[in-house]
Amino acid sequence: MRIRNIKISQWRHFENIELQLSDETGLVCLVGANGTGKSNLLELVAACAHHLGLSGGIEIPRGDPFSDPHSFSLQFYLGEGVSAGIDEGLAGEPDFREWDRTLTIQSERHEGNHISRIEAGGIANTSRKVEFARRVIHQLQQSSDVHFLSLDSDRAYPMRHLTFTDAAMAYQIDWAGVEYTRGRSFRRTATLYDEWLKYFLALENQSGAQLMQDMRRAKKLGAEQPGFEDHFEAYAASLQKVLPHVFFTGIDPKQRTLLFDTTGLELSFNQLSGGEREIAFLIGQIDRFGLRKGLFLLDEPELHLNADLIRTWIAYLTGTVETGQVWLATHSLEAVEAAGMHATFVLERNEETRKVDSLTRLDTRPVLSALSRAVGTPAFSISQLVFVFVEGEEGVGEREFFQKLAGLQNLRFMECGSCNEVVRRVADIKALASESEAGIRIGGIVDRDFRSDAEAMTLTSARGVFVLPVHEAENFFLHPATLRLLLEQNGRTNGAPLDMIRSRSDARAGSWIFQHAMATPNAKSLPDISVPAKTQAKAFTWAQFDADRNTALHSIIDVSGYDAEDQRRLRGILEVSANSYARKRDEDDLWKSCEGKQVLNSVAVAAGFAGAQAMILATFAAWAREGAEIPPELAAFRAYLAAL
Repeated sequence: MRIRNIKISQWRHFENIELQLSDETGLVCLVGANGTGKSNLLELVAACAHHLGLSGGIEIPRGDPFSDPHSFSLQFYLGEGVSAGIDEGLAGEPDFREWDRTLTIQSERHEGNHISRIEAGGIANTSRKVEFARRVIHQLQQSSDVHFLSLDSDRAYPMRHLTFTDAAMAYQIDWAGVEYTRGRSFRRTATLYDEWLKYFLALENQSGAQLMQDMRRAKKLGAEQPGFEDHFEAYAASLQKVLPHVFFTGIDPKQRTLLFDTTGLELSFNQLSGGEREIAFLIGQIDRFGLRKGLFLLDEPELHLNADLIRTWIAYLTGTVETGQVWLATHSLEAVEAAGMHATFVLERNEETRKVDSLTRLDTRPVLSALSRAVGTPAFSISQLVFVFVEGEEGVGEREFFQKLAGLQNLRFMECGSCNEVVRRVADIKALASESEAGIRIGGIVDRDFRSDAEAMTLTSARGVFVLPVHEAENFFLHPATLRLLLEQNGRTNGAPLDMIRSRSDARAGSWIFQHAMATPNAKSLPDISVPAKTQAKAFTWAQFDADRNTALHSIIDVSGYDAEDQRRLRGILEVSANSYARKRDEDDLWKSCEGKQVLNSVAVAAGFAGAQAMILATFAAWAREGAEIPPELAAFRAYLAAL
């Protein structure tokens, strides 16, 4: 069961759009900015599926599309094996041999006049193609198989306390009957969630009761005892394919809930994480309705899921709905990657008419697809967001850290490695965004490190990136006024903030001096320095440097691996850097130029915190208070982001 074609001349805010699919397309992605109508298209498919007998009804928040003024057509392909009622019940009819296994629904409603027609493709005679279509629809309506399942984006999983009455009523329901299979697969997700819990409880109870009856009967007849058949085995196996660490263990009859095992710890459904609940529920719906050859519509498949889990979930979907078709309305690049550019369709609104009059395949939009890959999400769905590239590697929490520092919601921070990579990505993506007219705003942030004022100004003016006014982002949390407040909160009133920062910075003076030296222009012409030299330099404290600078420098130079000339040059560079540190350590703004991460770790413990993370959280709380003193450097950082 697959859709081949959708044409909309006019319906709601759509105008003159067409979507064409090949017979092999099993996964379709609809992407676009918010408000372009991705969910509307799923609703149109759902309404047409009902008119063709694929679903037992429609339940659409915005109402039946056929009741709106409209002019549209959709073509469905019913492959062999989709319905035994069609393949066997109609095979003897003459028109069956001519039929190309398509049904096309055409409908128009204008000024109260409604004309609707469904035709079976391949049949030459006009009246016969309509009559044969009716017979196909009749067979589909009579089928007990589920050919359609729709899950909307209103997927919340609040705790449900089922009463004894709820459970008792659930036990009386024939969950395998048509009323609770075909008759429910089109219902709203909230309804399906309520029913799902009851379905599991009832199935456990009914199967257990049936097993006991069979065992008693076998015992009375002296026959072999029936073996145990786990009616949830398929569900448990499917869940493990997507979430290998989550095992479905059964039902708690007292608490009337589902039980799972996560790495040795048994949890109820409500105790699972948001992503785990989402997958447990979604797989449960496919298992309950047994959909394999029909249409599966899923709005926002990325809901509650991280990027890796989205990929696994969609891979599972494509392998489960075997000869059917999965439709996704999404903002997820991972979903787009799974479907492929040839099966991803971009909805775009005409800014002059406010109509959605463009529906194009992503592979016909090379600039837009390149932009999507570059920013890591469908570019066409985030026109209201600002993308900010920062130094750092994925997986170490940089983006979350910067998100909290920014204090703004419409930003998406992206780690991309080194400063040079930030500069390159900002330039490239700005060019792509301009060419695609996507309206995406791009920014970049790099650490100050050991850059001079002139170097920082050049990066800002020529490259369009913001150079932090502190050594690195962690330095914001060494702001003396804020540190004084935190010390008072922790009952540490004896130490001066600047003295605390200076002593921790002095402990790492060798590291600062060495890195400063290697960052100078003169160091660029030196050969790579040996690892022992780096290790030796970083081991020195300022007290050791200050007591006998000549000996300290000699111990580094002697293991540098350089010849006499390069040793002389290295000594001069290290001398300059040592003098620079000597000046900075006596200045009040040492907190801005010291090593942020390392000094913060040490200061946090000295200030009475368990570690840097605890101090960072306490600092955010302090800054959130009314009248709090925010570092001017942080204010400048936030002003840059707000202006993007």
